[in-house]
Amino acid sequence: MAREKKPVELRAVDDEPMLGLPVLRLGVKEQPLRLIPENHDTRRTPAARLVLPSVNVLDHRRGHQPALDVLIEPEEAAVVEEEEGWSRVEVRRQPMPWGWFALLGLVLAGAVIWSLSHVRQAESRVESERRQAVEVAGESAASDRALAGMIEGMRRQVKAFCEADSLEAMLPLVRHAKATRPLMERYYATTPLHPLGFKGLRNFQGAMVGGAKRNFWVFVVELGDGRTQEIQVEQAASGAIGVDWETVVTYQPMNWDEYARQRPLGSTMDFRVYVEEDHFFTHEFADVSRWVSLRLTALGGEETLFGYVARGGKEASELLGLIERNEHKPTAVILRLALPAATQSRRGVIIEKVVSPQWIYVDPPDSES
Repeated sequence: MAREKKPVELRAVDDEPMLGLPVLRLGVKEQPLRLIPENHDTRRTPAARLVLPSVNVLDHRRGHQPALDVLIEPEEAAVVEEEEGWSRVEVRRQPMPWGWFALLGLVLAGAVIWSLSHVRQAESRVESERRQAVEVAGESAASDRALAGMIEGMRRQVKAFCEADSLEAMLPLVRHAKATRPLMERYYATTPLHPLGFKGLRNFQGAMVGGAKRNFWVFVVELGDGRTQEIQVEQAASGAIGVDWETVVTYQPMNWDEYARQRPLGSTMDFRVYVEEDHFFTHEFADVSRWVSLRLTALGGEETLFGYVARGGKEASELLGLIERNEHKPTAVILRLALPAATQSRRGVIIEKVVSPQWIYVDPPDSES
């Protein structure tokens, strides 16, 4: 009888129930020991298999493993084959860019021409500047010689003035000789004339008097008795040189202390004084809104007077401006002072005019007592 054919199939052994196996139980008399089965999968892990790609022995190409002839083939083969082709590389020839060379040549030529032209211009400019420098140097040298000659002429004039022993010898050497002569005669009538003497010139410098159109100088001279004296000199536009005699002797129409003590009422005189702003108001000058008070002192004098000028007037504005520019220090000016007959103040005088903003007249005054 033929055997029934059953399909071939794989069945896991673990899937079959474990029937008929005896169960062993262990225990202790005192306390039975129980075995607790673990929840563990006891199925076997299928064995890992290495699957390799099939190799077709009929294929003439190589598979994953190279043939023996490839393994023993020398490495120089590929290199030799590449080097053999080097000699067969074709060289491409292109025409030379002569146009660029021509353009570069033109640029270089233009640069050379430009440089040469600028060099010639620079040489011409240098030559022009050299000629100008020579001319300026010549003019400066001539100016220096003229200045040196002028200074030497003034020095001789000052020396002759200091050595003069008479009024007649002194008059040709002073400024404004015609207007100064009566003042000199009045002064030497009470003060004997003695030569000042001249030991030497200590220093000299330009004086800022009369503006740029006037040429004043200050000479510091050592006199015969050893004292030093500042002597102001002017060179007129005509070239004449004159010593300012009034500043040398600090001329006053009357002794300052005598004037303050005597108070000649009804007089008007020009005095060289130092002026400062003050706040002394008395008698007829007590109205502050009407008058400006100024303290007046003189060189070598001991007396102090107070000059009053109308507030808001020209003289007040000029004097206050001079004091401010001199940093509120005593300022040297020539003032025309008046003492009206009805004046009651013992120290007060009226300032009629600012005759000069310094102790020297730039031009002769219009009138002087």
